[in-house]
Amino acid sequence: MDGSNYIEVLRDQVDDFGVERHQGTEVTGVESTDDGFTVTTDDGEHTGSYLILATGANRDLAETLGCAFTDEDTVDVDVTMETSVEDAYATGAMVRAEEWQAVISAGDGAAAGLNILTKEKGEHFHDFDVPADAEEVFGSLVE
Repeated sequence: MDGSNYIEVLRDQVDDFGVERHQGTEVTGVESTDDGFTVTTDDGEHTGSYLILATGANRDLAETLGCAFTDEDTVDVDVTMETSVEDAYATGAMVRAEEWQAVISAGDGAAAGLNILTKEKGEHFHDFDVPADAEEVFGSLVE
């Protein structure tokens, strides 16, 4: 599957979950609030409890937010992809110098998303499909 088809499949999956997307909307600012974050765009403001920065090598929003940077001038993140700003995560080229990922949703972005779900659930969260007959097929291997 080529990249364009893959992105379309991902968008369809997000739409099927009822997520409100703002495709093609330019983010013009971001700030931390008592309740999370406010993102300003060319079509208004949006709020959320968590923020994932995925702006490629452009680190301006991370700088505006007050994220710490490394000596290589990349956004400093921990192993969960969380920045120095609580509940703000950064992914991809903004966290590494001259190292790129082909698919953020299966790399840093997936790690950030899973760690946000872990925080929300209060326990480690796994995200993978389990076949309906998994217990029947693999049950004896687990015992």
